[in-house]
Amino acid sequence: MTNIDLYIENQGGILSGQLTTYITKAENIKEVTARKRIERLDSPIHKIKGLFVDNQSFIYHSDNYNTPIYFEKLLEAIKTSSKRSYAIIIAINYHHGIILKSELANYSFSPKTKIKGHVLYSTLLEKLIKLKVVIDYDENHFSLNGFVSEHLDPNFRYVKAIQFSKNLLINQFSNWSRNIGLTSFKKGMLNNEVGGFQFAFASPTYINGFVQYRNNNPLPGFVVADILIGNITEIKDVDFFLQKINAIRASNPTLRLFPVLILDGVEINALSKLKKTGVLIATIKEIFGESYKELLKNLINTITNAGVILKKDPESFVNLMVQLTKLVEGKTNNLRGDLFELAVGYYYGKQCQSLDIGKMIRVENELKTREIDVLATYENEVRVVECKGYNYPINYEFIQLYISEKIPAIRKWVDKIFPNKKQVFEIWSTGGFSEESKELLEKAKTTTKKYMINYLDKKDILDRAKELQTSKFTDILKEYYFKDLL
Repeated sequence: MTNIDLYIENQGGILSGQLTTYITKAENIKEVTARKRIERLDSPIHKIKGLFVDNQSFIYHSDNYNTPIYFEKLLEAIKTSSKRSYAIIIAINYHHGIILKSELANYSFSPKTKIKGHVLYSTLLEKLIKLKVVIDYDENHFSLNGFVSEHLDPNFRYVKAIQFSKNLLINQFSNWSRNIGLTSFKKGMLNNEVGGFQFAFASPTYINGFVQYRNNNPLPGFVVADILIGNITEIKDVDFFLQKINAIRASNPTLRLFPVLILDGVEINALSKLKKTGVLIATIKEIFGESYKELLKNLINTITNAGVILKKDPESFVNLMVQLTKLVEGKTNNLRGDLFELAVGYYYGKQCQSLDIGKMIRVENELKTREIDVLATYENEVRVVECKGYNYPINYEFIQLYISEKIPAIRKWVDKIFPNKKQVFEIWSTGGFSEESKELLEKAKTTTKKYMINYLDKKDILDRAKELQTSKFTDILKEYYFKDLL
């Protein structure tokens, strides 16, 4: 092993620029000579290219690969010399270690579409996944490698609560901006691109000062908004937004932007920097009021601790839903669906011995985690419930995967944890089932012997609700889930 090989191994990993400096001083040679020596390095020395400024490489010894020191040094290199990659890491850490795949691009200042001088978001993400810095948490979420993440045991229920609250807020912001005439009716879109970059919300605006004219035809400006809640927001957390706005203005100087950042808590230096750069800071309290802020706080707590609350104090869920219906304007079907597991949990919380909502499990021989919407256990029985609170029928393809893949995978876990209990798998769908999917479910229900399958549509769900003899709960189901179907 050469002295250089040994030095690289002892370092755990090093940027080529730093290695050039070391060789130049250690051997008293010119930089150009040192760089050529680095270029000639081969196995067991390896190089990671294409991420770092000034065409640098991250250089490591094969014996260090995937070890704690390797990831420590790789993270240092990314932090100092790959700002775009570091923005991805900051974003996932800010979101408590787990983020929706569909939302991650919002927190990047790499474009979704090709812009000269910029690395595509898809290219950057592909490299980070290949390096095992970014990993799959489940089919819908990314997380970070345990040696990189600040959250070794993330609370998925809290992450889900923040995720729901973000969706609620961005929809409310869409309604608010439309109602005051800032944006056009039905033009705002979530996770939408403007100037090649993705934002949590974007909509054309024809407000004077933003609209331009070409051949007497109006060309709108754009309201672009991102959202950061669930944490105290620091300068490093808002940098992606400022970089994104600056990149759009540099690549498309005629495009006029109205940048908005929705926040619930912000550190004073970050607040000052945002104000200086002309960003509208939309705090929850100032835009939507104190009652709304308290509602969100209650909502986050209820979603995070759903199993305990629905078992010990189920009526608090009913009261929350009443508040939500009164305060929240423009409820969307997707948001209703996200809370449906709590409604199903309310029903089971009245009967079962113990209750879990959104239980995350890891099945043997599977890399990703799986989620059980509602897990209700009784003395001699366990019920695993899939919740679909949408206004459209479940199709054949979903049910086929549910029966052939999801149930067998979860049964492996149930067999291990509850070996002597009867197993019942249920699927509750407010929008019902397609004829093909019903035929598939009925066939599985009649032929399955080792466990039971039940499937409930609108009528069945309301019949179950009536069993509880709680008119408020039935009213919530009718108002919040079946109003569009009546």
